[in-house]
Amino acid sequence: MLSAFLYEAAWEPLDVMLIDLPPGTGDIALQVHQKIPQCSELIVTTPSAAASYVAARAGKMAMQANQRIVGVIENMSYYVDPTGEKHYIFGQQGGALLAEQLQTKLLAQIPIAPPKPDSLSPHTLPSVYAPESTNGQLFNKLAEHIIHTNT
Repeated sequence: MLSAFLYEAAWEPLDVMLIDLPPGTGDIALQVHQKIPQCSELIVTTPSAAASYVAARAGKMAMQANQRIVGVIENMSYYVDPTGEKHYIFGQQGGALLAEQLQTKLLAQIPIAPPKPDSLSPHTLPSVYAPESTNGQLFNKLAEHIIHTNT
């Protein structure tokens, strides 16, 4: 299926293609490394030690394949309650420690946030977060970073 996705689809010229892979060092990740040797990787984790461990394996595989790691993104970093206080539900610093271990940058810490109310409507923007929301701004900043570091 991966070969069909990469070679049989009628892709327009692309600046960037993002492929969300399952965690760890499975067969699919290895095939992507083989089929797209020039690819770069974003490593996504949560702050928990278990998630960082799995993400570290993926990062080390990328390093062994001589692929560039663009950086680490820490998802579900915290929750901000209505008073503005941050709650670190899954722990802290997992993404920062992983970035240090992989000798790369921590690009973002994405908080847990509800999507915009109309995100399931077919007429909304491609993001489930409003552009002016904290998460919308974080994702826009990440997209700009990825585009500028890969063009």
